[in-house]
Amino acid sequence: MKNKRILFQKCILPFILLILCMHGFLTVKAQGISSGSYKFKVPEVNNAIKYVSKEEYKRTIFVDAVKGTDTNDGLSTDRPIRTLDKLAKMQLVFGDEILLKGGQVHEGTIELTNLNVEMSKGRKIHIGSYGGAKATLDFKGYPAGIWIQNTSDVIVSDLKLTGNGGPDTKTFMSRKDEKNKGQRYAVRILSNNSIEQSLVKNIIIFNVDIQDVFLLNPVKESRACNQWDMNDGAGWGWGVFGEVLKGNGIRNVDIKYVTVRNVSQMGIRFKGSGKIDGSLPRNVDNVHIENCTVYQSGGPGMQFNKCNNSYMKHCRITESGNRNDHRKWGRGSGMWTWGCVNFLLEYNVFEGAQGIADCCGAHIDFNCRNVVIQYCLSRYNCGGFIEILGLNYNCSYRFNVSINDGWRNMKDKPTQDFWGKVGTPGCLVTVNGHNHDKRYYGPYQSYIYNNTIICTEEGNAPYENPFVFNIATSNRGLVMMNNIFWFAKRADAGWSMHRWKDGEDYDAAYDFRISSSRKKGNNVKADARGSYPAEVRPMNEKELARMGLVMKNNLYKLYDPAGTDKFTKVAKALPEGYWDENALGGDPGFANVNGSEAEDMIPSNAGLINKGMAIPHLESDTTSYGVYFGGLKVLRDFFGNKIKGNIVGAIVPNAQKK
Repeated sequence: MKNKRILFQKCILPFILLILCMHGFLTVKAQGISSGSYKFKVPEVNNAIKYVSKEEYKRTIFVDAVKGTDTNDGLSTDRPIRTLDKLAKMQLVFGDEILLKGGQVHEGTIELTNLNVEMSKGRKIHIGSYGGAKATLDFKGYPAGIWIQNTSDVIVSDLKLTGNGGPDTKTFMSRKDEKNKGQRYAVRILSNNSIEQSLVKNIIIFNVDIQDVFLLNPVKESRACNQWDMNDGAGWGWGVFGEVLKGNGIRNVDIKYVTVRNVSQMGIRFKGSGKIDGSLPRNVDNVHIENCTVYQSGGPGMQFNKCNNSYMKHCRITESGNRNDHRKWGRGSGMWTWGCVNFLLEYNVFEGAQGIADCCGAHIDFNCRNVVIQYCLSRYNCGGFIEILGLNYNCSYRFNVSINDGWRNMKDKPTQDFWGKVGTPGCLVTVNGHNHDKRYYGPYQSYIYNNTIICTEEGNAPYENPFVFNIATSNRGLVMMNNIFWFAKRADAGWSMHRWKDGEDYDAAYDFRISSSRKKGNNVKADARGSYPAEVRPMNEKELARMGLVMKNNLYKLYDPAGTDKFTKVAKALPEGYWDENALGGDPGFANVNGSEAEDMIPSNAGLINKGMAIPHLESDTTSYGVYFGGLKVLRDFFGNKIKGNIVGAIVPNAQKK
């Protein structure tokens, strides 16, 4: 089954858009970018001061870039200082509040470095605006807009931050205490071992707008991703980046109502120290992301690495992996976790992810435990909807809605030219043990249930449906139940991870088939990664049993051999060799089958939707909960409506949007 999908402007031909993007001529207009007939919404930013401080500050310093004077003491609105250079000389301490005059542009940086040596004694530092509107901090040419290093109890609110380029030198960004030199950050949160008191805790970022963060000035040659490694020594621009460099950790971070637009790498990222294999403690704890927006980031919208006990709620990530600027990386899922424990993602929207590999709405990378993605809307993401990779334990996708995901196609010549070397075609459900080792491991005890997944002819026009499954035989315990797979065309067998490399087969299965040997013939050639096509055979009962696969009670759209929708036998809809115990067929009666909103997928066929089954606790699962957040039984649907009994899909019949 061929899979093609390209984002394009409403009144512009797709090929023209690609050419414009490749040559850097594309500008984003206010009405947004459309995918098929659907327009991605451009995030709105506000100019209002919304943070209400509950703290009492010993000293408030006012900065007025127009009427201020650096000979003033800055301690009243009548005596403001003028520059951030003057602010840097005032020896900031806990109990200080720094307020920038709203409606003005303030050039420079604010650094809070190693203040933990003095102990906060319950006092905080607040950086914000005054005068009825947000101030703009322009940190072009500086390492960061706000640099927080080994300093706790900091509040950043009601600001606009931008840093678009800097001096054309190779050394201007170098810092002796930085592991990765040559980066630019809107907000940098850093824990390192320069002092004993390196634990950074109690950080609040509230009502902040970040836009146009690039290390380099505009360039003619693209720096977009043509390889797999994002850390290739290139300098990038980041929104909010919290990182532990051999320090004691980062703890208790609240990021709310933050908008990040147009950065060369990631919008929001947190990264703990230690090896990703889980052999060392994860030391980023309690990161809470709520009501945030990331728009057109060059890399992933958000990424969390070695984080514990955190969540992301009510956020929207649009067009991650964007390439409308030659300085962008050009690849990225909306969000992904790596080496995380106890991470909840719910009520988020992931849309328009682009790039050569991954680029799902949200995916779970290696070495995670108890990552749950629920009640999220995923749409028009080129890589697909679900991706759970190796060495993950008790991870789950449940009660999500996926609309026209997985449109990336390797054989699409304009797309291949646009993205560089395409790594993988789009696939809606990937559950395999890939972990950068030759051998696959896991994932273990994965629970994928009650998702509504739809791909329509109109939504994918002019391209066909994506591939559906990439399921590895390395899986040990996999529940896939009560999902709706609703496709405009039959789910024909297509791409899989059947490759033969270095004399050994990749242990992967697609539609329950497995590699048996390398394909023979003079015309059989290796791909870019040195892998050869492999012969495949159906899996046997022993292999299926070893996987611990529970695949049943999923709902499929059915066709007769002529392609006419008859809602007949399930076998008519599924490829040869596909197996589903108690598969269902019929029409859910969606409100608008060609729509792009979650409410369009509200079903009306109660007799069919109410045929759901209880989700079993896997025999190989030694936990008491199955799914860490709330257990296996879910009481409410995608919109918060009560579920009576068990249903198929994410939404109860005739649901009310709340």
